[in-house]
Order: sequence, then structure tokens, then C-alpha cells
Amino acid sequence: MNKIIFKAALLVAISFVVVTQIMAQSSTKNTFTLKISNVKNVGSTIHIGFYKKENEFPTQNKHAFAKEFIPSTTGEVSVSWNDIPEGDYALAVYQDLDSNGVLKTNMFGYPKEPFCFSRNFIPKLSKPKFEQCFFSFNALYNTFSVELIN
Repeated sequence: MNKIIFKAALLVAISFVVVTQIMAQSSTKNTFTLKISNVKNVGSTIHIGFYKKENEFPTQNKHAFAKEFIPSTTGEVSVSWNDIPEGDYALAVYQDLDSNGVLKTNMFGYPKEPFCFSRNFIPKLSKPKFEQCFFSFNALYNTFSVELIN
């Protein structure tokens, strides 16, 4: 009887440790660094939308998991965040040249302002899908580069 109680207690203890580790890993936050190249205009704002699979991607940051606005400089802009949880994301980035807070598009919906997506995906005839742009962010993969399309 004592062996059964001991085995049950050991099983409960091991289960507690495993569950605690899984919960700690799912909420791990690391430094996320993004490098944006081909920036051509100083004095405008770069809009960055972080999207998870359940968010509507891309929607000009309206439905983003997280969004950031950073000032632009000519050439390359590098920015880091310390509060992004590990996971799968897709990025939508655009440079707001006229500072109106909206990505200007032509009559077919193609952007008139510099833009890009994670994995440097270039859309053809429609908006990209999350699956075409997603990447996995974690402690090992934490620096990403994109290039604005002008």
C-alpha cells in the first residue's frame, strides 16, 4: 500500500513540474529585433503590425496583436522590443509618407506608399495570407529583416 501511495505522489509531483515548465515556456518573452531596409524618406513614420494566426492579417494594424510606430531615417531602421511573447507571427510594415495614418493605395488596392511583409513576401494579385508570411519567434530566432517595397 505504501508503494502505491509513493508512486502516486511521485506521479503527481512529476506532473506538476512538467505543467509548470510548459506554462513558463508559453509565456516566455525575449527581445525581438526588426531591421527594416530600403527606407527612403526621413521625417515620416513606419507602422509595424504584429499578427498572430487568429488576427485578421494584414489589416493596416486595425486587428494586429501588437502595433508599433517608429520614426524613419534614410537607409536602415532597427528597432527592438522586450515584451513580445514567443510564438508564430506575421508582420505588415508600411511607411506613412504623408503622415495621415492610413496606407495609401491605388484603385486596385496596391500600396502607393513603401510597404513590406515578413519573409519579404511580395504580393501578386491579392493580400498575402498569414501562412505565406509567418515566422516563429523564440530565444534562438529573434532577429528579423525586411525590405520596404517602393
